[in-house]
Amino acid sequence: MIHPSAVIAPQAQIGADVEIAPFAVIGADVVLGDRCKIGPHVVLSGHTTIGEGTEIHTGANIGDTPQDVHYRGEITYTDIGKNCIIREYVTIHRGTGEGTRTTVGDNVLLMAMSHLGHNCQIGNGVVIANASLLAGHVTVADHAFLSGCVLVHQFVRIGRLAMVGGGNGVVQDIPPFCLLQNHEVQSSNIVGLRRAEFASEVRDAIHDAVKIYFCYGLTRQEAVARIQSEVPSFPEVQEFIDFVMTTKRGIMPGHRLK
Repeated sequence: MIHPSAVIAPQAQIGADVEIAPFAVIGADVVLGDRCKIGPHVVLSGHTTIGEGTEIHTGANIGDTPQDVHYRGEITYTDIGKNCIIREYVTIHRGTGEGTRTTVGDNVLLMAMSHLGHNCQIGNGVVIANASLLAGHVTVADHAFLSGCVLVHQFVRIGRLAMVGGGNGVVQDIPPFCLLQNHEVQSSNIVGLRRAEFASEVRDAIHDAVKIYFCYGLTRQEAVARIQSEVPSFPEVQEFIDFVMTTKRGIMPGHRLK
């Protein structure tokens, strides 16, 4: 299952039933889980671990040195979860800072030409579409969806089940369950919440919380106080409140009602 033209360091750890295509390059500190599929011209370097069942397509480069002038050759890591699909020419760089990690959860889909900078933290079930670029230290929570050509500034957080439309620049945090398009939060991620099988009363409460926070021109404290007094206190609503109250970069603007 390993093509003879692949270049594999003797120290690399290769699991059972792994497929490695022609001209792949696998470094000494790489660990491949069982049933991984490595496409042609893939480069795996650094202290990189690939979870079982993950597929990596042509030309992807994972675990390379970070694009960071502060990196001084310290030992850092790249961890990829189980059953991920990493498409053509994706780049994922290892962490900056001794012992730090770039991590990708389980069941993640990274489409062609997408990029994860150093120290990114990507949750489970995340989808990042073609040519979307994440700078260093970006956090994307479980089951978020980033459409094509999204640009995400360093240190930004994107909450659980948020959806970001194609071509958006994201320079501040996006709370969980929100839909961002045209550089503004437009509403809750109605379709995503329904597909995730949230109960209708929970979806309605989330929608009301998002509307109060973004649409009426309230301050953060005013909006949170109104959400707490008017919206049923489901755990998901509290998750939204906790996120906006702990932001360090600020929250992306919303589409205000006229």
